[in-house]
Amino acid sequence: MARRMLLAVGACAAFVAALRVARRAFLAVEVAGESMLPTLRPGEFILLRRGLPAGAAGRIAFVRGPDGRPLLKRIIGLPGESVRVGDHVELNGRELVEDYVLGTSPAADFRGVNQLGPHEVFLLGDNRVASTDSRHFGPLPVSRVEAVAWVRYWPPGRVGRIARPRRRFRAPTPASSGATPTLEGA
Repeated sequence: MARRMLLAVGACAAFVAALRVARRAFLAVEVAGESMLPTLRPGEFILLRRGLPAGAAGRIAFVRGPDGRPLLKRIIGLPGESVRVGDHVELNGRELVEDYVLGTSPAADFRGVNQLGPHEVFLLGDNRVASTDSRHFGPLPVSRVEAVAWVRYWPPGRVGRIARPRRRFRAPTPASSGATPTLEGA
């Protein structure tokens, strides 16, 4: 009987220790709001990995806005890059192809060129019309990125890994050629 009791206590202690480790490594949140449509929908539950991995461009980040409110936004600009937002996004003077965006940004949202510092990121929501993001509060320090989206675990029909889109740019075309723009990867 004492042996069974010791095994039960040991199993409970191991479970509690595993939960503590998981809490330090992961963060579970419910999506509230429409700023990340169509990628994330209100009422979905996602699991995020704490920290900012290498190759963070395109990942969905969990940050706290300037007012302390939790936000989910896509990392568009990385430290040292030049970002220009209008009816499209330009990174270092090249137009970013964003297949994940719902609609387009109104030209009135143009905020000029942001030259990001060595420890800053530029964040945008996928649903540009319904998003409060770096166009409004400016770049954020990398240290403010608490976690990045990893897996959607609710609802059952949308369970799966939240993919990071590959960065692609629209290739410049000569104005006189009349050719259709091509895409190039980066």
